[in-house]
Amino acid sequence: MDNEELSQAFPGLDDKRLRVKIIGVGGAGGNAVDRIKLDDLGQVALAVVNTDTKSMASSPIQEKLLVGRSITRGLSTGGEAEIGRKAAEEDAALIEKMVDGVDLVFLLAGLGGGTGSGCAPVVAKAASKSGALVLAFVTMPFTREGERRRKQAEDALSELRQCCDAVIALPNDMLLQQIDEKATVLEAFAIADEWVSRGVKAIWGMLFQSGMINVDFATLRAAFRYRGGKTLFGLGCGEGEDCVKKALADLELCPLLHLPDYKYAKADSLILNICGGPNLAMSQVNEIMDAVCEKFGSRQNTVLGAVIDGAMRDAIRITVIGTTDVSGAGQGQRPSATRPAMQTAPNAHSSAPAADQARRLDERASQHEFNFQNGEERGFFDATETNLYNGEDLDVPTFLRRGIRVQLQ
Repeated sequence: MDNEELSQAFPGLDDKRLRVKIIGVGGAGGNAVDRIKLDDLGQVALAVVNTDTKSMASSPIQEKLLVGRSITRGLSTGGEAEIGRKAAEEDAALIEKMVDGVDLVFLLAGLGGGTGSGCAPVVAKAASKSGALVLAFVTMPFTREGERRRKQAEDALSELRQCCDAVIALPNDMLLQQIDEKATVLEAFAIADEWVSRGVKAIWGMLFQSGMINVDFATLRAAFRYRGGKTLFGLGCGEGEDCVKKALADLELCPLLHLPDYKYAKADSLILNICGGPNLAMSQVNEIMDAVCEKFGSRQNTVLGAVIDGAMRDAIRITVIGTTDVSGAGQGQRPSATRPAMQTAPNAHSSAPAADQARRLDERASQHEFNFQNGEERGFFDATETNLYNGEDLDVPTFLRRGIRVQLQ
């Protein structure tokens, strides 16, 4: 049932349907949105935010916002994240208008440069403040791009994790392992856009495609209740005979599931979405769910969605999204949009002791665990080049790389 049929069948619900917007920030984010436009996702608005008039002029997206006119004069930021931040803050009112009334915002950006690193956190904060669920897909710079771009990217990533409901970081180094050495520059950069596009389409499919088992927006919001945590994301596809086994094998090889953050931990909350053709069997769904739960999480914390796509015959597509709280004792939990307001106590004498006791309990809970997440993971080595081995920075202690929480006695 499309929008017009839905409006006729349920008059009065026109303003209550889910509003989704995909916003590309900077050059890389704009390119990703341009690619998604070709897929023609219905019921989704597209927009770009940039400081470069030349880049925006070539974009086919209708909604465009040039920020920081008086700061950059439309000539970009020169790779300076602080200039990008000031440009976005100068036009904060226009950014707030762009995200006003939106329920779900996909934020796409390339970190390391000036506009993506500087503007993306400002856009994310505005969207979050408006009450939207904010999911960010960001690409990280190549190791060879230097320490300065790496530092700008990591600072922006840390800031995004504090204001987004989920941040999925895609390292360019790992993604390029999938292409041939003879690939052109355009093909090399297109691979990152393709992964971003696949991720956005997978979540869009959960919400808008009809299915045997639907994942609604409220369920998606509940899954991303921890801010500042780590987000696990993986895709797997299989077709033909034994398509289930092929899809699970492809999921196992997904490069996004082999980052150092996710190799050794299972997710606290997990969303599993399975997309197949009209002949998708319940036995296949159960087989996939058993395998995924064993690998990434437990049945008690797993939300299952099963979508039917008539264009898929003997093929299956698996999407796994997981979140892990690394703040300790749930300190990063996002405010619930449906949480009822606290009732006023009958008198001040009875409410004061209760509030004082709750404060003490919160302090004790926050002191129960210590996770060393202070934003200065490299410490003494912060000013040196990254010492990488198998994708891990060996200058960062093992307990930090693997997100181990230390129990205080």
